Amino acid sequence: MNTRSSRRTLKHLASDHDFVLDASPPPRRRGLWAFVSSHPSLSAALFTGVSFSLAAILCTYLLSRQLLECPLWALHCDKADEWTVNNLGTVQGVVTFVYLIGLACLSYVVHNLCEAAIWPLLSRDRFTLRQVDEFLTTSRGILVSSPSAFLSIKSSATRFVLACAVAVTLIPFAGAPLVGYAYVLRWKSIQLQGHYQPGGGITELYAQTDPPTSMMVDVLANYASWASNSSSEPLPDLREWYVDRSTLQSRGDFVARAVRFQQAISCGPHQLQQVIRDGLAWNAFTTNMTQSSGGRSGRNSSAEIWVRPSAQLTLWADDFSFVSANRTSATVVFAALNGTIEGGTWTPLYLGNITGASAVACAIDIEAIDDVLKVGKNAPGYTASSPVLSSLETLRIGSASEEGINQLLLWFAMAPQMAGSSVDGTQPMFYNSSSTNLPVPYTSSDPEKNLWTTEGIEAFIRLSIGALSQATSTTGAQDNQQVTLTSVISERKLDSSRAVLLVILPVLLLGITVLLGVWNAWAHHRNKIPVMRLAGVDELLKSSQTQWVAENAGIDAAKTYLPSELGSLKVQYGIDQEGGAGLSRGVKKF
Repeated sequence: MNTRSSRRTLKHLASDHDFVLDASPPPRRRGLWAFVSSHPSLSAALFTGVSFSLAAILCTYLLSRQLLECPLWALHCDKADEWTVNNLGTVQGVVTFVYLIGLACLSYVVHNLCEAAIWPLLSRDRFTLRQVDEFLTTSRGILVSSPSAFLSIKSSATRFVLACAVAVTLIPFAGAPLVGYAYVLRWKSIQLQGHYQPGGGITELYAQTDPPTSMMVDVLANYASWASNSSSEPLPDLREWYVDRSTLQSRGDFVARAVRFQQAISCGPHQLQQVIRDGLAWNAFTTNMTQSSGGRSGRNSSAEIWVRPSAQLTLWADDFSFVSANRTSATVVFAALNGTIEGGTWTPLYLGNITGASAVACAIDIEAIDDVLKVGKNAPGYTASSPVLSSLETLRIGSASEEGINQLLLWFAMAPQMAGSSVDGTQPMFYNSSSTNLPVPYTSSDPEKNLWTTEGIEAFIRLSIGALSQATSTTGAQDNQQVTLTSVISERKLDSSRAVLLVILPVLLLGITVLLGVWNAWAHHRNKIPVMRLAGVDELLKSSQTQWVAENAGIDAAKTYLPSELGSLKVQYGIDQEGGAGLSRGVKKF
């Protein structure tokens, strides 16, 4: 009864496993799909590996598309949330952890496929049991055994499988450095948009002896801080452009239309004419300015100006003319009392302790034109829709006549006068800055030197024009509509191209998975191996129950207290002499 039951059980088990040899019809082979379906951990590992890898990649890529800090002026700026910005290192650590889990799961699938490849390899070639152990150890991710496995096994197919096993073991180790590489902050050019408020103009007419205080305050503050090096001039390269440089200095590279003041300055020697009345010398000098020389609009200009008897640099307007509708030329005299100006003419004076003055006259020619302003090499291309930051048509001017732009330009030609303060109607005075060699508005302290160069005088003129331009660039801005300025700035952020690199490692692992899966299916089919399976202890033990292995194992088992000597035993997988499938010698192919 027991014998019959045992036979029925064995027959039933053999039938269940489709492992009946020489059956008719031949049993259905259990290949790759049956192998995957019988091991749910493979599908779970593959799904987890792909999901976790994609999560890490998407998180990094989306973060790389965002800015860590948005300028206050930027419109529609995509900024990462505050917690992420403040804890970027923590975010990198979490992403690295998730990414490594994904890689490890994908590697697990390949390791199982490498292990299953032992059966078709053993059906082709004879291995010693030591080589089988080294192969399986390497296929499970133990790199220490890989050199001896490569050296001892000469089969190209076996080395291919071993190479796949070594590759998928090493690939996850590259995950952490690659994530670190992707999370390095880099300076990247970003295109942003922001509002700009056009403006500009001067509504008062020029007056040498009584300039408007409201405008003087801003000009004097700008010039004094720049000339004394107390603060930096915003965008000094744009000094000739009539725009708000303080606003634009944070806007990066851009292109727009704006008013440009085309300047030409030349200085030469000048002979001073001191005012003498009734035989008395006064602290006054004559000019070529008259009440009628200002054109139809008129202005407050005197043919005489007054100076303070101090050994410093002073200046005054000597003459001007309106060359064309948008062009004005003026002459400004610079006199160093008891001092020296390079290339100047010395004139003896009768003015207390002032014995003379060195003077030059500088011709300042300014023309206003509408032009294209392009800032930076990364600026967008100019188009008809590019914004207008200032225009001759929209400037606020003090005269509605055709001389309106000329009157505005006259202020800029006389800008050096605005860079100093007038005391009791006298002309402003300056001392030479020891740090910048530029004229600095007079203080009560005695000047260290009263020596000047023509080059320094010309720099003074250009800087004062820039100070006046900056001080008046927002005049009338409230009456103009805002324009949208597109600019390119550099910001520290994650590099999107580096985030994409995280795709490489999962793709490599998936590629090896597909390659090894296809090879396994082909190798099992080609060698007619009935079942695709792993090579764990249970499977190896089952396939070792052949007579030849049992005999050798029995002999070795007699040496109970000695290490095994079965490592050199050569085996092959196939049909042994008893007609069963297993590891033996002299086996037949399936």
